[in-house]
Amino acid sequence: MQPIHELLYLISNAFLLPTLLGTLLVFGYGTYVVGRFLSDWVDFQANSRLLRAFFAGPPTQARYEEQPWRGNYAVFQQALRRWRDFPAMLDKQVTDLEHEMTAQVDRLGVFAKVGPMLGLIGTLIPLQPALAGLARGDLQVMGANLQIGFTTTVLGLLTGGACYAISVVLRNWNQQTVANLHFLLALWAEELEHHEPFPAPAAAEHYR
Repeated sequence: MQPIHELLYLISNAFLLPTLLGTLLVFGYGTYVVGRFLSDWVDFQANSRLLRAFFAGPPTQARYEEQPWRGNYAVFQQALRRWRDFPAMLDKQVTDLEHEMTAQVDRLGVFAKVGPMLGLIGTLIPLQPALAGLARGDLQVMGANLQIGFTTTVLGLLTGGACYAISVVLRNWNQQTVANLHFLLALWAEELEHHEPFPAPAAAEHYR
């Protein structure tokens, strides 16, 4: 049994460095996510004010195109200007935006779980030499390994908690955005379908 124990010990220790690097990468991504969320929050507040003013009057395409939208509303605004003659492309653009927003929330959900997992692994691996150092009476070795373990736990939990909280907020924002865009498409459906991208029949006869 002793060789098996030693083999397992070597294998687990081999994952310490990748775990520490992974924890740093996850924490870096979490920092980026927080910064991006603050930017999205500013855009959300601006769009909320614009939506209140927009729906206070006639919600026409012309009025929508005049507003200084941000984020996904701005992407839809650009698509509306480009594909006003092709309603199917506008519907596809909204579907693509919905998929992108869902993928963003799913990524945050993954990191919300991976962060604490790496923190736990980064705690348990140094705990073995820490206990061995305690058995030998080497408190310096034990303290160094416990410091590594507790640091990875803190970083992992911070990243996981931040990603989870942001994912919940973004999911609500995204659902509201998608509902508003689908509502606008439904509202403008008749106008989009009857928009003439080519010359009228009488004009076409003139060029024959």
